[in-house]
Amino acid sequence: MNKYIIFFKDKESKVIAADLVTRELSRELKNKGFAKYPEIIEANNEKDAIKKLNKQGNEHLNALSEYSGNIFFYCAVLVVGLVLAFIFSS
Repeated sequence: MNKYIIFFKDKESKVIAADLVTRELSRELKNKGFAKYPEIIEANNEKDAIKKLNKQGNEHLNALSEYSGNIFFYCAVLVVGLVLAFIFSS
């Protein structure tokens, strides 16, 4: 497997083999508005690297969705409990 570094900007991305990325290239891409993905992706080719990146992104989004759903539920229960406590304390 090869190691790839991914730079992205809006809906555009550049997949570059890790051993070809230099500070100069990285600086040039950042000046053009690209951001570097913080992890190195191991894949067979560039298309596979993008697929793995998308899969990781979807997994992160699903985890955030589950977390925010749980927090919303706990907050809703807390608000209902506080309203009931206020009503019965009067």
